[in-house]
Amino acid sequence: MMTVFHDHFSGKAQGYAAYRPIYPEALFGWLADQCREHECAWDCATGNGQAALSLARHFDVVHATDASEQQIANAIPHDRVRYASANAVSVPFADNSIDLTTAAQAVHWFDSDAFYTEVRRVSKPGAVLAVWCYGLGQVCHEVDRLIGHYYEDIVGPFWPPERGYIEEGYRTI
Repeated sequence: MMTVFHDHFSGKAQGYAAYRPIYPEALFGWLADQCREHECAWDCATGNGQAALSLARHFDVVHATDASEQQIANAIPHDRVRYASANAVSVPFADNSIDLTTAAQAVHWFDSDAFYTEVRRVSKPGAVLAVWCYGLGQVCHEVDRLIGHYYEDIVGPFWPPERGYIEEGYRTI
């Protein structure tokens, strides 16, 4: 895994905010149900804050961090979300202060050992860590074949190697 922040998204922060898929609200209700307490969540690599906004429906405070200042600048404000520019492996949170940590479509970019060490430091006993990713959607055979060709043969050779973890559905992390 990477040990340095390779900024793939700052230059596209406005488009990222406008076109990023939205996660289902049921996911955030389920995540909240897994937590003992609902005082504080950390959405790591928040991007424009999509997951953070949904977490705010279930937690008193959501810390939403991203290493990209441009992503934070394009984040949607919310009274329970506290945005900050911070690397995933060094956040300004107290030890044992977080009930839930999330990383949506992002953990493949992190230095795994350093990130998990930081999660352990900031997490309360019994806290939850949830990471997820998504791949290509499916429409119908004809459309899927065309998109698959574009995805694999046209842009595929240009994907950073970390993208492979998405293809594996994070099963190998």
